[in-house]
Amino acid sequence: MKIKLILSLLVIFPLSLFADDWTVGTGGKTGRYGLSTELGPTDPTLLWQGGLPAVIARPAVIEGNIVAMDRIDDIGDVLHGTRIVAHNLTTGETLWTKDLPVEFPSTDWRNRVSAFRDGKVYVTRSGNTNASYLYALNANNGEVIWGSEDLIDEATTEGASFASNGDLIIGNFTNICRIDATDGTTVWTTPRYSPTSNGTEVAVMNNIGYAWEASGQGPRISAYSLTTGTRLYSSPGLGGLVQQVAPFVGPDGTVYATRTQNNTITDYLVAYQDIDTALVEKWRVPLGYVPFSSFGVGPDGSVYSYSQSNRVIRIDSRNGSVIDSSEIILLEFPSQPRMAIDSTGIVFVTNGCFSNGALYSFNPDLSLRWSTPIPNVNIGGPAIGQGGTMVVCGVGTDVRAYQGGSAITEYKTTKTLSSITLELSPNPFHNKIDIRLNFQDERLNTEHSELVIYDLTGKLIKNLAIPKNSIKTTWNGTDNKGKSVPKGIYILKINCRNYSISKKISKY
Repeated sequence: MKIKLILSLLVIFPLSLFADDWTVGTGGKTGRYGLSTELGPTDPTLLWQGGLPAVIARPAVIEGNIVAMDRIDDIGDVLHGTRIVAHNLTTGETLWTKDLPVEFPSTDWRNRVSAFRDGKVYVTRSGNTNASYLYALNANNGEVIWGSEDLIDEATTEGASFASNGDLIIGNFTNICRIDATDGTTVWTTPRYSPTSNGTEVAVMNNIGYAWEASGQGPRISAYSLTTGTRLYSSPGLGGLVQQVAPFVGPDGTVYATRTQNNTITDYLVAYQDIDTALVEKWRVPLGYVPFSSFGVGPDGSVYSYSQSNRVIRIDSRNGSVIDSSEIILLEFPSQPRMAIDSTGIVFVTNGCFSNGALYSFNPDLSLRWSTPIPNVNIGGPAIGQGGTMVVCGVGTDVRAYQGGSAITEYKTTKTLSSITLELSPNPFHNKIDIRLNFQDERLNTEHSELVIYDLTGKLIKNLAIPKNSIKTTWNGTDNKGKSVPKGIYILKINCRNYSISKKISKY
């Protein structure tokens, strides 16, 4: 008998970087960089379709097996023409709907979902420059848990971010505030004037919040302490006046300023390095006019943005060089594309169009895998949830859940998994990782064992022999040619007689 251990390679960032998962339309990161830990749809196969009617497509948010969204049925009825709705992610079953209290009849705006985390769906009637309260709803039944102590004025396409303990970080027009997630009280408020609506969101990384702020030299990015709210330092102003896309922060800490106002003189994606005392520019690349859009960072560190020639582009995060470019997808003006990237680097983009609305799936090099029309998709998606299920919202009753890829999980074949367990140490690892098998049934460990490492295409990466009658081996993170493989998460799949088990390991 041979015990074969199979590792499938997924080159993405270390596990520690995913500690702040909250799976929303930009992929679930408080840094807003669009990368999911799930394997997204391999083709446009629908898991389910249908939902409350809507005349404008708005994005969904997902946590666990619940997906929540707001659906605008009657655009003329600002107070009651929109419902918040939650569905079962697997079946599409409607779990509950909600019409929020009207606190300010003359100024309250439509019901709107802001974010989703720790079993709470965060919703508000703020928007269109109108301030209102933030509410936390129980994700299971839609009941109000609390209303915020103070008003917020998030714009209609914006959402909250989070501190590491789950407190909400809200970007308002005239301030940034931190709200206690347990009771809605205000922890701190810091004055900040945002240049325009739909660009006031805060991107969070390492207890620092990054947000746009007006200056005499045009919009600039400022860094704020999440502990105290203190403004720490700012970038130079980037010229112009209007700013309608929030910044994002890559998992390596690079801060990306998304400067876009339909002006080729000012419109650039600017990368900054945070040196703890200042934001230092690394590079800049021309950016198309894409208000209300989202961006992404791939598992290999590539940055995905939008060109002035209406294409998705892939940028080398080290030097700003454009590596790859997609076909033209931005077919209307202005387009409002939204992006999510799965654990293997597959890029999903809704183009933000109306009559030409579509969902695209690209390989990491931006060659097209498949596309499907979604009329009037606007800002309706995509959001990747558990199991890789991806939800995209259109108009009418066109809410779509696409079947995710095969989730890599432990599973039972004909024996119980308790008969074999796996120990990996250290994990994450840098130079080497010890792999140890523990058998409750020693009959499974009687002959020579073999460890085989493949990439996702099935190409052999590494053969590792486990000595006869041994239960452990070591991998030094190299391929058969002795070349070190990239840092990232790897999937260790073990097949042992009629057992199969998968584990994640991480190289940094």
